[in-house]
Amino acid sequence: MNLKKALKHFLYILYSNVIYGCIIYFTYTWLAGHSLLFAYFGTLVLIILGLAIDRWMYKFYESKKLVAMLTKEKDIEKNYRLIRLQLDSFVSFKTVLYIFYIFILVFSQILDFYPELIGGNIGNFVNANSYSILLLIAFDQVIGQFSKDRERTAKISSKLEKELFENQNGDKQNVME
Repeated sequence: MNLKKALKHFLYILYSNVIYGCIIYFTYTWLAGHSLLFAYFGTLVLIILGLAIDRWMYKFYESKKLVAMLTKEKDIEKNYRLIRLQLDSFVSFKTVLYIFYIFILVFSQILDFYPELIGGNIGNFVNANSYSILLLIAFDQVIGQFSKDRERTAKISSKLEKELFENQNGDKQNVME
């Protein structure tokens, strides 16, 4: 990877982390004003939403719908270049989440050593989210395992249907018949 491409990735990650950090910080402070439990559940929802957005983005970029949208446009080459530019600098939102929560974890440890470094809402925010990376890892693993299980059961079902109903007297019979 060349330096220019690495810089694009870094800037994208930095920009995305600042945006996500602002969203989660303001959500946290707003919800913490009502209840710390609400703030905790708000963090959970944002993590799950982030992982869902990441899955959706990959499905969209891999979809035939994107190709259909691009081919309907007058200047296909220009649209392809725009998509290619996005993909060249693209870092998954999941990666952005991981980097954000790694930063929070490291920063919370620094605050443990030097509590006077930052106080108030930002310090409380960092401390309250210091273990959020564990939630991210757990949700990511569960979602990944669920996807693998769905793919595996679909393959098993397809194989079973093929073996049971194909080539039965030379005809394929429908399972529902």
